[in-house]
Amino acid sequence: MKIAGKQVQAISDAAWRPVARRDRRADGAFVYAVVTTGLYCRPSCPARHPHRRNTLLFRTAEEAEKEGFTPCSRCSPGSNSLTLAEQCVRAVIHYIDAHFTENITLVKLSKVTGFCPNHLQETFKRIVGVSPKAFCDAKRLRRFKQLLRNGETITAATYAAGFESSRAVYERSSSRIGMTPATYRRGGEGAAIRYSMMDGTWGRLLVARTRRGTCAILVGDNDELLARQLQQEFPNALLARDNPASTKQIFAAQSCESEDPLISKLPVASRKEIFEVKMWKLLEKVGNSCGRGPFRHPIKLSQETK
Repeated sequence: MKIAGKQVQAISDAAWRPVARRDRRADGAFVYAVVTTGLYCRPSCPARHPHRRNTLLFRTAEEAEKEGFTPCSRCSPGSNSLTLAEQCVRAVIHYIDAHFTENITLVKLSKVTGFCPNHLQETFKRIVGVSPKAFCDAKRLRRFKQLLRNGETITAATYAAGFESSRAVYERSSSRIGMTPATYRRGGEGAAIRYSMMDGTWGRLLVARTRRGTCAILVGDNDELLARQLQQEFPNALLARDNPASTKQIFAAQSCESEDPLISKLPVASRKEIFEVKMWKLLEKVGNSCGRGPFRHPIKLSQETK
């Protein structure tokens, strides 16, 4: 098809499928323009679909604008533009990052974003993959574990991390620590931990578990460094490597690596954190406790990593 004497690309079957599904995963890959309205949109645009014969494909928003098309006001398809939903999610992430030790409710977050609580909850979970509460609790638990490793008492660490009571911590201890907080504070003393390695988007992925549940999810460049990091977190535990990783772990990793286009624009540290939170939640759902088997202690590390 030609516009103003220039050859432009009609939308193909492969490109139209994500448009028809309003698939957010295709956002950023291309935009489509509507000849009859003069607008261009994201694949996920919520507006009523135009006739396919009236649509054109452009690789970038800049290309569409060069041909005279203007951005749709509903989906904000410009290269540096965010939809209202994306602005909401980004605001919630930034707010929780800065205030996770405080009392955070959906009502408070709705005041920050302007979204009603239910809509905010649904939007955040759809884009991030977990609820605001799960995201906040993960940050609190990370802080709680750090405080315990630094020698704080369980009670002091509980309130300093933002939990309202020790009961909230103990309810999460099996699925998120794999042991009691007291055992974790003693470096995993007496705990039997099995761990496995696998490839992932971020390099190598280590997943460790006890008979009570997942106790560590670590991302790094190589196996030796990850093993050393695990040993530093649990210096008094019995450690054994499983090879290969379990089917559940591989399934969880592959399922959680997919991320919304908005998340892909965040700093790498934030993206890794969101991936880990999703992994914790999915492994909690499918089960990740280890059975009985031989354990060895300590992990043998090469001289290069010491």
